[in-house]
Amino acid sequence: MNAKTTKGSSTNGKWAGVLAVTVTSVCYGLVPAFSFLSFRMGVETETLLFNKFLYASVIIWVFLLVRKINVRFSRRAALAMVVTCFGYVAMSTTLYISFDYISGSLATIVSFTFPAMIVAIEMITRKEPVRLGKIAAVILSFGGMVLIVWSPDIMGGDLVGIAFAFLAAICYVIYIFGLDFPSVKEQNSFAVAGYVMTSAAAVNFVRCLLSGKPMFAVEPAQIGMMLLLSVVCVFLAIVCYAIGVRLIGPGNAALVNTMEPVLACIFSHFLVGELLTGRMLIGSALVVLAVLITNLPEKSGRPAEGTVARGSS
Repeated sequence: MNAKTTKGSSTNGKWAGVLAVTVTSVCYGLVPAFSFLSFRMGVETETLLFNKFLYASVIIWVFLLVRKINVRFSRRAALAMVVTCFGYVAMSTTLYISFDYISGSLATIVSFTFPAMIVAIEMITRKEPVRLGKIAAVILSFGGMVLIVWSPDIMGGDLVGIAFAFLAAICYVIYIFGLDFPSVKEQNSFAVAGYVMTSAAAVNFVRCLLSGKPMFAVEPAQIGMMLLLSVVCVFLAIVCYAIGVRLIGPGNAALVNTMEPVLACIFSHFLVGELLTGRMLIGSALVVLAVLITNLPEKSGRPAEGTVARGSS
């Protein structure tokens, strides 16, 4: 009786974890579509980023205070957080710059090459053993990206957008390695998210001042979209991912989260009207396959070391 109950609870927990990470993938997949809808409403990029991260910061810090989560970091952790915050702010900035030149779905697919970058770096630095499967994952990921972006009639503006999306992937690698610092890993994940979101809000506050762009969205529809980005695409995504990792582990969570670029393409197509080409679909499938291979468990049955997961974008 007790054994059956335990088994049933474990199964329920597993499915709850899968559902939580699926919600995260949906939330992150909506980022490009919601962002482009905001642009069509007249929201400037700097305004969008400041509002998005400001509102998300307020929500996260209220959550931290209500839950009485410790937010004090050691000096070593604080220094590591500088690198972490820099990587995230640079990633979000370069990704949104790429939106000025290429579609949100294309930018998301290109930026999703970051797991292959991490695997390649870990093999080069001998942090991880060189395995045929991981080499194949790196080749598939970059091959998929080349397939997506290559075109005989590609324009200069497209190349600029692709370059910024690729730079966003590089910055995301910096962010991931920042999160991997032992002093940062010891901290509560929500507290880390709070500092990251606050730093992003501060940087984009300065960007608004320097560019002369509006500080806040003022029209009701614009404010509603800012709240959707903050609540759904940032806070809800972070909470659900944390729940998912706790229930099914980081390796399984990363596997489920590979749906994000596919969902980004689907949402952008139906909500914004972005064109989906056969080349994009095949290339995105190769990128997703590469991430799946990257996160496959080792023969021992444990998730592969160095498993990567998507953060808030």
